[in-house]
Amino acid sequence: MDEIFEIIKNLFSSGGFMPRWICGQWSETLGWLYIISNIAIGLAYLSIPILLYKFIKKRKERIFNRVFICFMLFIFFCGTTHFVDAIIFWIPLYRLNAVILSMTALISWITIFVLYRFLPKALQYRSPADLQLIIEEQTKDLAIAYQKLSISENQFKTLVNSNPDIITRIDKNLTYQFINDSIRKVRNVEAENIIGKNMREVQGQGDNKINESFIRHVESAFKTNKTETFEFETNTNINQHNYFQLSIIPLENQADEMPEDVLTITRDITHQKLYELELKRNIDNLELLADRIEKKREILESFTYIVSHNLRSPVANMAALLNLLKEETDDDMRNMFIQKIDIAFENLSTTVTDLTNAVRIRQDTEIPKEELFFQDIVSRHIINLEMQIKETASTIAYDFNACEKINYPKVYLESIFLNLLTNAIKYRSPKRAPQIIFKSYIDKDGMISLTCEDNGTGINLQKHGAKLFGLNKTFHEHPDAKGTGLFITKNQIETMGGTIFAESEVDKGTKFIIYFNVNNS
Repeated sequence: MDEIFEIIKNLFSSGGFMPRWICGQWSETLGWLYIISNIAIGLAYLSIPILLYKFIKKRKERIFNRVFICFMLFIFFCGTTHFVDAIIFWIPLYRLNAVILSMTALISWITIFVLYRFLPKALQYRSPADLQLIIEEQTKDLAIAYQKLSISENQFKTLVNSNPDIITRIDKNLTYQFINDSIRKVRNVEAENIIGKNMREVQGQGDNKINESFIRHVESAFKTNKTETFEFETNTNINQHNYFQLSIIPLENQADEMPEDVLTITRDITHQKLYELELKRNIDNLELLADRIEKKREILESFTYIVSHNLRSPVANMAALLNLLKEETDDDMRNMFIQKIDIAFENLSTTVTDLTNAVRIRQDTEIPKEELFFQDIVSRHIINLEMQIKETASTIAYDFNACEKINYPKVYLESIFLNLLTNAIKYRSPKRAPQIIFKSYIDKDGMISLTCEDNGTGINLQKHGAKLFGLNKTFHEHPDAKGTGLFITKNQIETMGGTIFAESEVDKGTKFIIYFNVNNS
């Protein structure tokens, strides 16, 4: 082992050896013949691995790689030994030559081992004759397959041409590659006259908007590689107005790149569309009917409240007058009560008549309006509520100089005033007598507004403002509070296009502001 290390240590040393020229009886001719032959053999050996490397690099198959590499190394080392053998004539590198020879021996046996392992696989490869036979057999199979494919293609064309949908194939240059015979059902043109032409050249004969939309969707399908769908309507060659759905489907390629062609399918959806339109009309009619029913329900609910509310106060007033009449013994006072009862009865009769007329016209889509004076409405309510006003010591004032009258449904306006008036009395402050003031306004555009201000208990708007006009919402512990008056009032005003809102402070009073959204013309 020490000797081996010594050899490696002095690998490039020539000590202890003599150049081959002076070792033996070498003639000039024999020596140079030996040297030139070794160099020529070495160059040949080194050229072979280079050629093999170029061969392997150009071949796509890699089944012989290990064998080729072993041969290349074996030949390379063999050539190296010849170069060293020639150099020894001048420099006696016998140690280096011995190492190279040993490496050559090792590579040689590795090559033999790899070749031995590879031979069974190599024997499995077909000979040129065998390959030629296989090619001939596969050619026959391809011919049979092509024949079957032609039959299938003819069957497919027959199926496609009998399809009622218009089917086309268009390339990325917008040129028709195929179109089935169904085109004749829509346009007086043969498929052969379209194939091979550009879309713009063909589509220029029809509706420009539809044609441009068609081309735009085809271009988009090529660009996005996604299916495009749109609907259009047009007249066919038999002067029928039909609806169509057009789908543009990109055809995928093996490389999963942008499509080279698209398939278009134009389907007649006239019957489906007519059903849809008829269904939509029926739905619209049902929605309209539902709206009318809902409006009638709201109006009926409103009138139910109006009837009960508008009759309750006059009846209560008459009941109070009758009780006073029964208890009164003085003839003059009895006559005065009888006169007041007559007036109250007349007002009650007028109210019943107005409500009866209103009920008769409930089938109309609009509530009729009439010219009404604010003062007349308030005065009549003051008479009807005379006993409540006296019992509570209420003071009612009004100022309608800015706007004296309005065109409005009578039953609505009476109900609005009555609700505001009775609420102001009902929710009075226990600390002071009620004071109620009505005022009317009109702006330069003819917009009429009304305010009703009182000095009652007031409402905490921060707490209750959002539900002030809600149904069945009450904010005081009054036994007669139902939570319907302001709800009905708001609905009546908004039904006529107006708005109502409130300003209030607790224990200071409330002010209602109404914008009627009508003018006095």
